[in-house]
Amino acid sequence: MDEATLLAPFDDEVIRAVAGTNSVDEEQLRSALADHQRTMRENPGVEDLVYEWRKRFDDAVLHRTPETFFMAVRESVWQEYGAHLGIDDYLLAAVVAVHQEQVLRETAVDSSDIDADAVALVASRPSPS
Repeated sequence: MDEATLLAPFDDEVIRAVAGTNSVDEEQLRSALADHQRTMRENPGVEDLVYEWRKRFDDAVLHRTPETFFMAVRESVWQEYGAHLGIDDYLLAAVVAVHQEQVLRETAVDSSDIDADAVALVASRPSPS
């Protein structure tokens, strides 16, 4: 699965802006975003993750489309991904910022629906085979 497919839920302008604001190499940020999406798809799978997060967190699903879940999860989820992917805290903060900004730009999501202790997460759904 190619990087363009994995990065489909993110606007290029969001990735560029976050990279610039956080002084992170844009290609490194794109790679980390793609690795995260790939990991969710492969282990254990986006639908299974969303099911688990819905059981663990109140109002975890903010919005869904046939291609994408817009989620609100706890910071611990991101810490686990950072550790699993070997991403340093600085790059992980940029990855999270891209997700946060993308969710805030989604017109179907009311930002007041995101709890103060929640962090945004965008999960692309694999196309049916």
